[in-house]
Amino acid sequence: MVSPPYSVLIIEDEYPARMLMMDYVMNCSELKLTGIAESGDKALNLLEEKQFDLVFMDINLPAVNGMDILRKEHNRSTFFIITTAYSEHAVEAFDLDATDYLLKPFSFERFRKSVDKALRFLQEAKQNKQPSKGKITNLKIQSDSAVFLLALEDIQFISANNKSCVIHTSQKDYETSKLLKEIEEKLPTEQFIRIHKGFLVNLNYVTSLRYDKGGSYTIQLKNEDETTLPVGRSFAQNLKEALKL
Repeated sequence: MVSPPYSVLIIEDEYPARMLMMDYVMNCSELKLTGIAESGDKALNLLEEKQFDLVFMDINLPAVNGMDILRKEHNRSTFFIITTAYSEHAVEAFDLDATDYLLKPFSFERFRKSVDKALRFLQEAKQNKQPSKGKITNLKIQSDSAVFLLALEDIQFISANNKSCVIHTSQKDYETSKLLKEIEEKLPTEQFIRIHKGFLVNLNYVTSLRYDKGGSYTIQLKNEDETTLPVGRSFAQNLKEALKL
């Protein structure tokens, strides 16, 4: 990643929307418009020919739609922001590491908020705090018909609840239909560890590991409730190693 202004590609087939996006981008001093594509195939060609820092992309495009482009290109160092009138692709877009999802029509203020979010990611990448997009800093979940981006540092622990999970954060709890195993696969193993068949815990919140005479373990978390969680015997050794005990 280079220093600002960051290079921007706009992928938009409708002329009025394209002109509006151009105006929005040119009103952000940190951004520089370096590419425009009116169709999906042209967008793919530009993405192959040139490195862009940030892409604003519609979904309904001629030749190749935006979601197909995102599926193909999401592992690049480029950050993608979706701009569309349709909400039904939001969950998949976030699963594919889209930085944001703007629903048309959106104001410059909403656009600017999205840009600020992307700028934070770009600056982190430049400073090697986020060396690759594979190292996530947020967990994307759907809860109560909405999509949330939860900062990993705010997640204290995750509990299984039949065929769903509850993600416990410092602000509130979020229930999602994802299984505990599915969420575990998305989280960095150096920060989150399975301590029980029903619990994943953020190691940064663990304050103590206790051994009971009956042979069982419990941990206590550093939160307002001083939560105590059981540790399954088959998970105890891995936890001890992670805590360097």
